[in-house]
Amino acid sequence: MAAVLWSAPLARVPFLAALLLVLLQQARLPPLAAARTNLTAGATLAPPDYITSPSGAFAFGFRALDSDPAKFILATWFRFGDGNGDSSSQPQPQSVVWFAKQLPSGATPNATARSVLSVTADGELTLTDGGSNQALWAPSTERGSVLALRDSGNLQFLSDSGDQVLWESFSYPTDTLLPGQSLVYAQSGNEGKVFAKRADAEFTTGRFSMGVQSDGNVVLYVDLLKGNDPGNAYWQAYTNSPDGNTTVTFDGQGRLNYTLHNGTTQSLIQPASSFAAGDYFQFARMDLDGIVRTYIRPKNGGAGNTSWTVSGAFPDNGCHKWTSGLQGMCGPGSYCMSALTKSSRDRLSCVCPSGYNYTDEQHRDSGCTPAFEPQSCDGKDSSDDFTLVELLNTTWEASIYYKKFPSVTEDQCREYCLSDCFCAAALFIDGSDCAEVAALTNGWQANDGTILTTKALIKVRTRNPPQIASSRTRNALAYKVIAICLAFLLLITVGGLVAHHFVTRNRESQRLLSPSVRSFSWKELHQATNGFEKLLGKGSFGEVYKGTIRSPQPHPIAVKKLINSNDYSEQEFTNEVQSIGQIHHRNLVRMIGYCKEGKHRMLVFEFMPGGSLRGFLFNPEKRPPWRWRAEAALAIARGLEYLHDGCSAPIIHCDIKPDNILLDDLGVPRITDFGISKLLGNQQVHTTVTHVRGTRGYIAPEWLRGDARVDTKADVYSFGVVLLEMICCRKCHEPVTPEGAEDDDDETVTLFGWAAQLVGARRTEVMLRGDADVDTVEDMERVERFARVALSCIEPNPLLRPTMHQVVQMLETSKRQVEALPDPPVCYIEGEFGRAPREGLL
Repeated sequence: MAAVLWSAPLARVPFLAALLLVLLQQARLPPLAAARTNLTAGATLAPPDYITSPSGAFAFGFRALDSDPAKFILATWFRFGDGNGDSSSQPQPQSVVWFAKQLPSGATPNATARSVLSVTADGELTLTDGGSNQALWAPSTERGSVLALRDSGNLQFLSDSGDQVLWESFSYPTDTLLPGQSLVYAQSGNEGKVFAKRADAEFTTGRFSMGVQSDGNVVLYVDLLKGNDPGNAYWQAYTNSPDGNTTVTFDGQGRLNYTLHNGTTQSLIQPASSFAAGDYFQFARMDLDGIVRTYIRPKNGGAGNTSWTVSGAFPDNGCHKWTSGLQGMCGPGSYCMSALTKSSRDRLSCVCPSGYNYTDEQHRDSGCTPAFEPQSCDGKDSSDDFTLVELLNTTWEASIYYKKFPSVTEDQCREYCLSDCFCAAALFIDGSDCAEVAALTNGWQANDGTILTTKALIKVRTRNPPQIASSRTRNALAYKVIAICLAFLLLITVGGLVAHHFVTRNRESQRLLSPSVRSFSWKELHQATNGFEKLLGKGSFGEVYKGTIRSPQPHPIAVKKLINSNDYSEQEFTNEVQSIGQIHHRNLVRMIGYCKEGKHRMLVFEFMPGGSLRGFLFNPEKRPPWRWRAEAALAIARGLEYLHDGCSAPIIHCDIKPDNILLDDLGVPRITDFGISKLLGNQQVHTTVTHVRGTRGYIAPEWLRGDARVDTKADVYSFGVVLLEMICCRKCHEPVTPEGAEDDDDETVTLFGWAAQLVGARRTEVMLRGDADVDTVEDMERVERFARVALSCIEPNPLLRPTMHQVVQMLETSKRQVEALPDPPVCYIEGEFGRAPREGLL
């Protein structure tokens, strides 16, 4: 009996040990739950759980964000290790091969610890927020029963029977293609493309993408979120054909191929050396620098320090790639630097020149801005305040040149740039030519042994300008001091609270919107314009008055006083100040300041004494000389080119016409009136316009379509109309009687149709009506070239129009390239576009 009693405590020991083991297992439920290979109806998955493929090579589930571990993305990643180490730890960003995105926006849903992924009882696959029960992601509208991860890395949502795939991740790639995965043309949004991430550990859509166009062309794009636009292409395979139907595939041998409609296969990437595919993990990826690379990693490498190795890449010479609109790998103000070889296996980097800082330190491809106040054109700065810093083996040969000087010395080139307030840098080319650059775009550094014949000279400030405090600044400081005193003395009284609130609100309404322009008070501008006495002009959104400011010295100004309008929103005013305040170009009217006080909204510009181009161009008493008109047209084109390609983001003017082109005291044309312009951000390539604005006759046809989706090509069209007017000195809306028509014949054509007929018949001299200064063969060739360029700009199809950069190149060429320019659009010779209505209006 004693033996039995003594053995009872011993008998309880295995029971306690078993109980402890059960508790320990329950404490480790997340790893056990993560070992599942599918998610069935009624089951759920919550952070940080995941499921695996049958072989364990891949995992799908919740991955915490590096920037905020309390937030998660739904992702698929390579799962390394033996199950006791790296396989259950946070996967490295490079190992993530897919992550969930919302359609059609492309935004990445962020889950929290309370979020749940589930296949509901009625067969709906959805990620919901645990707090609000809001659906964060629901990829399929069809009902199924099983979510399974295949050994290929493909995540599939299956029907009840399990033999029908309702949705799969391979059809919606993010930045990566796995072996066996393909890309084909897809008319809907993001499907059919791979998009680079914005940063390695930032799971959002970046700037670059690879896709297949509707014509079968394989293209690399920059800043194109939706659709297929050749204007955003920086590389193409030229696989386009009437049949289309090209497929891009990453195969099991590490090759990235494309297959044409006829079955012909070519490789975009071939591995540098052969390897046993079964021994390696591999993938192809659109990297965040715009280069597509293939990667491999041995499967037996374990979870140690084994890393991914680049096995191939395209395109080579990535720093030399840019779009037809001069948009390259690096943003304005920076230059692209590659590895010591022309191969693109190593990452490209974007670097700021001396004296410049990154616009966004986290995303260095956004560009650079001067770390100093740029040179002013109002006489406050001296050329002695600046110097030119030589940047070795670096050039901006694809930048916007607005002045060129042939056969000069380097010292002369330096002097030209230092004395020109619009010059941001000078390029000394081939030891004899000098080009002044208004904006640094598409710079690159040759560090692969290439010998450059161009020397880059960057303008930087050596002395800070004197700080002149305006009366408004002093008043703001005084108000601030008073507000602090009142808040301190009357903190517990109602009067103190009211006073504090008033001062805070007033200071908010007067806050500085743009650091490069001055803030005026309403009183200052009322005094400057003598009570808004002299009206210069009136437009849809405001009146323009002449005035004079006396600080630091007297000089005339033009004040645009915005009228109350439901169309002109508060956001539009802010956009205008931010966009115009950054613009410095000799062919654009410079904004000096603004007023944002109470209900008053005004913009202050430098005054243009020469009046508008309309008044000068259509003066019946004195026709401006052809050579002046030609140089003025080129200057206007350069100003538009700067708006489209030289700013941190493209700016659409939307209302190019002779009224909005002013002449300074030297007769130099400058574009003005950005009141209806829209600033395009890095994440928006097209802007959708809800109201047609501008002047009839200059409006591009796409403005009049129902969806009214326009881009910079709308400005190209308007410029083409203005260019035709400048060639002929005729207004676009005036009907023209064709040459040889009878006196009693009421048939008339538009200016477009008349010009197209003359160009087609090689009779462009008729457009000039006897200009005395057109007396050489070169002059006549220039007239015909300008006319052909104008007609190409007014092509009804915006995709067929040139960019403003191409327009500038065609206008400024000195070679006899008239034959190479396109023929006039047929619609202006034979179609409705060429005939004028009875009323004589367009």
